[in-house]
Amino acid sequence: MPSLNLLIEKRKQTEKSLKQPAGILVVKDQDEIVIQKLDKSILTIGRSSSDDIILRSKGVSRCHASIYASKGKLWIVDGNLKGKVSTNGLFVNGKRISVHQLKPYDVINFPKEVYALYLTQQHVAEAADGVEKLTRLLASFIADNHKNDNPLEYPSSAQQKTKHTFINVARIPFLDSLTKLPNRDSFFARVKKILEFRQKVKPDHNFAVLFVDVDRFKMINDSLGHLAGDKFLIQLAERLQSCMREGDMVARLGGDEFAILLDELHSPDEAIDIAKRLQQSIIKPLTIESHELYPSVSIGIALSTLGYKTVEEIIRDADTAMYHAKNTGRSRFVVFDIEMHKKAMHLLRLDGDLRRAIEKKQLQLYYQPIISLTERRLVGFEALLRWNHPENGLMSPDLFIPLAEETNLIHQIGQWVIEEACLQLAAWKLNRHIETAMTMNINISSKQLTEKNLAKRLVETVEKCGISPKEIKLEVTESILMENTQHSLKVLNHLKQAGFQFGIDDFGTGYSSLSYLNRFPIDTLKVDRSFISKLDQSNNNTCIDITHSIISLAHSLGVKVVAEGVERLYHLAWLQQQKCDYGQGFLFSKPLAAEDATHFAEQGVRWPWPC
Repeated sequence: MPSLNLLIEKRKQTEKSLKQPAGILVVKDQDEIVIQKLDKSILTIGRSSSDDIILRSKGVSRCHASIYASKGKLWIVDGNLKGKVSTNGLFVNGKRISVHQLKPYDVINFPKEVYALYLTQQHVAEAADGVEKLTRLLASFIADNHKNDNPLEYPSSAQQKTKHTFINVARIPFLDSLTKLPNRDSFFARVKKILEFRQKVKPDHNFAVLFVDVDRFKMINDSLGHLAGDKFLIQLAERLQSCMREGDMVARLGGDEFAILLDELHSPDEAIDIAKRLQQSIIKPLTIESHELYPSVSIGIALSTLGYKTVEEIIRDADTAMYHAKNTGRSRFVVFDIEMHKKAMHLLRLDGDLRRAIEKKQLQLYYQPIISLTERRLVGFEALLRWNHPENGLMSPDLFIPLAEETNLIHQIGQWVIEEACLQLAAWKLNRHIETAMTMNINISSKQLTEKNLAKRLVETVEKCGISPKEIKLEVTESILMENTQHSLKVLNHLKQAGFQFGIDDFGTGYSSLSYLNRFPIDTLKVDRSFISKLDQSNNNTCIDITHSIISLAHSLGVKVVAEGVERLYHLAWLQQQKCDYGQGFLFSKPLAAEDATHFAEQGVRWPWPC
């Protein structure tokens, strides 16, 4: 067995080795050389009096960098360990870094004239031999690692001036000019740093990225003007900033989009709690130019627990979650999960397929008859778009029209629908076996309604097809009209003057305000199928009361009513009793391909029902 003295000596040697510094930094700050032992678990460098290495040169931030010891390795981090970055950045061997594992002879560049050379334990003895040797070593490495045409005056320990070069780092504008929040570049740099810190230094470091989008911001810009919209964003930015904890970051990415970094989370649930507090704070009214506005935002949350490798991935997933929040009703938050990514990839593939569908003529129109309930005859058809997908079969527009609107393919698809429907109506007019005069109902999306030359293009299309504008009834949903009332009213009046008819589709599912009907040049409105499907013999059925009120009030304003979703005989009987003008639904016919619709029009309506 080893003697007690030997054990004691080994212990002393071990303790001595543990106290040995992990390395040294040779720092050049202006005309001063500083040699610093790295003998602490965390060492800070910057302008603050609390920093371990205090630098005097212009451009150095408070806590410009931190050196962190972990598992026998040294890491240098831009800024502090809570995520606050330096103003002018940190460079190692000429490359900008967020987190970097120090290696022997690494040259660290703070702003311009401030350099440092990292050396390991074996070079500590050299420091005792004199500063001059290490100074020359630092000067040599600066010259080797930074080659360009910008000379730097570097004083040696012998006070002899030797010219060396440095990389000219352009300062990045880190603030958004409107809100004075950090901008996109600043936010991405901060998230990159946190990711590298989690990957290289502390794998259990938890954080979250929140993607925040203002609901219906376009309505504020369109109704109050862009100056008021800017004031709204400034106040909203202040409100977001006031909700942040120390060490968190809120940035404006652009437009009405913001991003939030929640750092040092104890658990994923903490991000959810903060999102709830944000929602509660944001919905309080804002006053803009004597107008009281009630803001709301949709928030997507991406958690670091999913093991992200790049900034782009975590921002993408937070953005995806935000769109899920938008699509499920706005003014809410959604936490990203893997299924959302799969759905996003599916939509990406669907987008490519849809673009090819236009080229390969996979789109197809089906036509559903519209029946006069008083005259018991066919009065027209509604053109319904379908996509004959090569793998998924016949797809309803609910599955691809939102995507077409988001990618602006709706303009091309919408024009195709208008031309195809007009050509079909023209063919029916020339068919001598069809005796009744008919109209064609065509749905118009919100994006189409914003087209400047919509009225002119529609007139040219119907004239080219040899039909009259009065034979075309354009259908828009109630929510589309309410999104931009003044613009919608202007467009609809132009189209009405050109001779087109108008109908409101899906009435009752949106604002349901009949007071707007006398402001718009509306000819018909459709009671949504959700009301008709719930009609029964119950005396306490609210759908009966609502539908009765819609029919009565619409008639008092001179507006005709179409009931869609008529599928049962008692639907028909009740609607006739209420003097509803038109019906549309499976009781009469399902949507038909062009050939079958032609056959239906030639035969006319057969009325086998007793009512």
